[in-house]
Amino acid sequence: MHIPDGLMDPVVVLIGLIEFLAFISIAVLVSSKKLHDKNLPRVAVLSAGIFVAQMLNFPIGGGTTGHLIGGALLAILAGPALAIVGMTVVLIIQALMFGDGGITSFGLNALNMAVIAPLTGWGVYILLRPLAPKGRKTGEGVVVAAAAWASVFVAASACAAELAVSYAISGGDYGIAAAVSVPAMLGYNAIIGIGEGMITAGVVWYLLAVSAETFVTSKEPPTAKRGYRAVFVNRTVQATLAVLVVFSLALPLYFLYSIQGEDGLEKTMTDADVDEKDAILDSPLDYGDTYFAALFAGISGFVIVALVSLGMLRIIGSETRRD
Repeated sequence: MHIPDGLMDPVVVLIGLIEFLAFISIAVLVSSKKLHDKNLPRVAVLSAGIFVAQMLNFPIGGGTTGHLIGGALLAILAGPALAIVGMTVVLIIQALMFGDGGITSFGLNALNMAVIAPLTGWGVYILLRPLAPKGRKTGEGVVVAAAAWASVFVAASACAAELAVSYAISGGDYGIAAAVSVPAMLGYNAIIGIGEGMITAGVVWYLLAVSAETFVTSKEPPTAKRGYRAVFVNRTVQATLAVLVVFSLALPLYFLYSIQGEDGLEKTMTDADVDEKDAILDSPLDYGDTYFAALFAGISGFVIVALVSLGMLRIIGSETRRD
C-alpha cells in the first residue's frame, strides 16, 4: 500500500502531510507521558520487527500478494500513540533507505499506515475485547484478528479515496478513477486483511502465552537481572533473536511472492493501466534479488529501524523529564 512518487495530486499530497503532522505531534505528546526507559528497547524491537515482517509477502491469488502492515499489532502491543511513532520510523527508513514508498507521498503513506491503521486496529480491539470470553485465548485471538483486518480495510479505503479525489480534482492527470480504485483496493485488501488478521492474532496469542509482560504498559517493569546472564534472559534480546531467525527461515517467501506478484495498490494501478513514475530520490539500498542480499537488507533495516526508534523514543522521553 506504499504510494509511489507522482501518483497523487499535489493538493492531496499536501493535505495528507498536514494531517499526518498533526497526528504525529499529538502522538509524540501522548507517548512522552507514558514512556519508561526500560520499555524503550522493547518498543524499538517491535517496530524493527514490523519492518522485516513487511518484506515477507503472501499470495492472495491472481498474481496479487499481500504483506503485513503491522499497525494493529504495534498498537495492541504498545498502545496507539507509540504505534504511530514506531510505524512512522518504519516508513521513513523504507522510503529513504529502500525506496519503498515515494518521498513526496510520504505524508499520505504515513497517514494511512502509521495513523489510520494503528488507530483503527486499536479502536476495534478496545470495542470488541469486552465481548470475548474471559480467560479464553481463542476469543482474544478472534478479537485481535478482527482488529487487524479492520486496520487494513480502513487504511485501504482511505488510500482508495485519496486515489479517487486525486483523479477527480486533477481531471485524470493524477490518481485513479473511483470506479476502479474503490472496488479494486477494497476487494484486494479485504482478502489481504485476512492474512494480516491471522498473522497478528498468532503473534499476540504467542506473546500472551509465553511472555505477557511483552505488552508495554504504563507500569514500571520489574528490575532486570544483572551480569552476563542478563544477556541471555533479557526478553528484548530473545525477541530480537527470534525475529531474525524466523525472518531468515521465512525469507524464501520473498522470492516466491514478493518479486513475482503485485500488492493491492500495484495491482490496482495495473487494472487502471497507470504506470509508476520514477522516484525522485535514488535509494542507497534495495531488498536484494538473492537470498543473502535480501537477508542483509532485512537485518540492516531491522538494525536501522531499531536504533532510530530507540533514539527518537529517548529524545521524546528526555524532553518530558526536563519538563
